[in-house]
Amino acid sequence: MSCSDTDSFLYLHAELLPNIRQITLYVSLPQTSALNNVRPTVQLSESCKAVTVSLSEPFQDVSETIKLPARVNGASRRALNTNISPTIMHNPSHFKGTSHDYSFRMQIDAKDPALVPRDEIMDDYVPWTAADMSCSTRIRCRKCGATFLDPAISANIPEEEGTANPAKWAWKDLPSGNWAEMMDFWHCHKPDPHEDDPKSEATAALKLEEQSAQVKGYGAASRVEAIPATVLIDVATFLLAESDCVGLKKSDQEEAKSSTEASEQHTLECIHCNSIIGMEDSSANGWRLLKANVSLNTNSAPVTEEEWQSHPEEMIVAAQLLELIERESARRFVVHCGQKSGLLLWVFNPDLRYSNSSSGCSVNAQQAMKVFYQNIQDVDKLLNPELGKVSRLSVEELELPSSILQSLSSSLEKSNNMLPLSARRFSEWHVGLLSRFSREQTAPSVSTSV
Repeated sequence: MSCSDTDSFLYLHAELLPNIRQITLYVSLPQTSALNNVRPTVQLSESCKAVTVSLSEPFQDVSETIKLPARVNGASRRALNTNISPTIMHNPSHFKGTSHDYSFRMQIDAKDPALVPRDEIMDDYVPWTAADMSCSTRIRCRKCGATFLDPAISANIPEEEGTANPAKWAWKDLPSGNWAEMMDFWHCHKPDPHEDDPKSEATAALKLEEQSAQVKGYGAASRVEAIPATVLIDVATFLLAESDCVGLKKSDQEEAKSSTEASEQHTLECIHCNSIIGMEDSSANGWRLLKANVSLNTNSAPVTEEEWQSHPEEMIVAAQLLELIERESARRFVVHCGQKSGLLLWVFNPDLRYSNSSSGCSVNAQQAMKVFYQNIQDVDKLLNPELGKVSRLSVEELELPSSILQSLSSSLEKSNNMLPLSARRFSEWHVGLLSRFSREQTAPSVSTSV
């Protein structure tokens, strides 16, 4: 059977449940008269790392195989051969009409690495860090392929115009939000010198510390600022000096009419396809390019089309959520694009391992975040509850460009339709999966836009 056949007889989904040391396997069949007396046969591989589900006659040629998120023990074969009655589910998107859903629990092998205690956030959830870059890294439009940054081209421009030789280009990771908050805390709670003793040791030490802080960049007046020939990297963007960027234009927004008002923040568009690529950051005197809207080539060798790489928008958003979880210890977020409506997300499991027979036709285990979500019509009501009323939820805010929010919403709906019908809802929440980045098993997707 073709992996693109949406009416496939068999649909498999497996999730790792490390807290109870088990894997749940779902098997779904369409409820038709021809399949009324047909029960799937589940076979565990010799390695105990994969399962194959097949049907009896006259559908003996129908089978599906997936790799499990972890190795299970040999005793799981008995659980798979238990006579379990199906649950009838109505109107699933996998099939037309209704379906028979079977579920099985398998015990994880005691020696499998999946049971080793681990940090569910980890440090490798951010795609494209300074460690991934070289002095010749190029940036271009994800949609049309127009170049925005090419150190080799910049090398041919005289240095007095604000550019530098590619050998001098630097890529640096910006500190996390935790660092900025710690500095604010330090400056608010540092010891005060005695005014009547300006020559005291405490006063002298404090002045020396303040001088050192300004030099090292963590003083009270310090701020992140774009530097020519240097790319500063955070979770979702690249910060560059305007003079280093080509092929971009500011959106047609009116400037603030009064110099006392804050200037309008322009979005940055590709001059060829008008795609939104980033935004102007006046506080940093630079331009921020969105990782979700660009593709990169990090090789110093001649460029080929296959070497340009990009990451799914949902993976970039997942990294932003993980960074907020790590920094704010929050699990619920209001995500919006500055409009009245948006999404309410509850990150139920930041590190889910699962396998799915319809996940891009891949039989390998995947890494994702399990997210409960709701569409909300009034963002302000959750973010700013009425005076005297206590919000029922403690939430953090994440504002995204409208195109990325739309892509996030589509990814959640698509993953919800991918799940077994019995696993798509939790109370009033919809259940979705967001792919997350991992250097162990996640490779960037190849850009094929041009």
